[in-house]
Amino acid sequence: MANIDPKRAKKLGELIQTAREHSDHTLAECAEILGISEAEYAQAETGQYPVSLPQLEALAIFFKVTMGYFWGSDALPQDPSVDYEDMITLRNRVIGVLLNQLRLRAHRSRKDVAEQIGVTESVIEAYEMGDTAVPYLHLEQLARYLDGSLSLFLEDTHGPLARHETRQQLLKQFDRMTPELRAFITNPVNASYMETARKLSEMDVRRLRQIAEDLLEITF
Repeated sequence: MANIDPKRAKKLGELIQTAREHSDHTLAECAEILGISEAEYAQAETGQYPVSLPQLEALAIFFKVTMGYFWGSDALPQDPSVDYEDMITLRNRVIGVLLNQLRLRAHRSRKDVAEQIGVTESVIEAYEMGDTAVPYLHLEQLARYLDGSLSLFLEDTHGPLARHETRQQLLKQFDRMTPELRAFITNPVNASYMETARKLSEMDVRRLRQIAEDLLEITF
């Protein structure tokens, strides 16, 4: 690789390797994405293959990193740490409490509920205590029988699932936006405008009308 800084090439290769490992992709998968052999891709991670800008762009998309990562200005994206075992245990307890409350509001006994889904009263008790996970299809049946909604049992707005769902919705909304609007939103300079828009959206109509009138007085 004549006329190429070997230190920079080695560093770029290390960044590519780290991003690949972080995104849990194989050498073969990356080679296929770039349209090169696996051996050539392996050389890219050691700084011995002349990676082009379009290839870096493809890797950025495949690894879900920014191009700034390859320049050294951005860090790898970090997913929130989740203790899945604790999460499931806690959710089982919360669902049990909610199921108990829904049953009491519906004025149904554990025996009534047990007969409805074909289990023993002790199983319903274990569900309500959070000692036994409620099978999803049982939860659907119980919600209908007790005149409730399955949404009652969904995680609140502060847990890991809620954060995940919010991110997925944001991605969907972002994909629907025009290129101009995407560029506006991702520009840090425009953060203050978006915060202003958020505050305006929370105001009542009378307050918005007053602001509009004040603006007209200033401009005319």
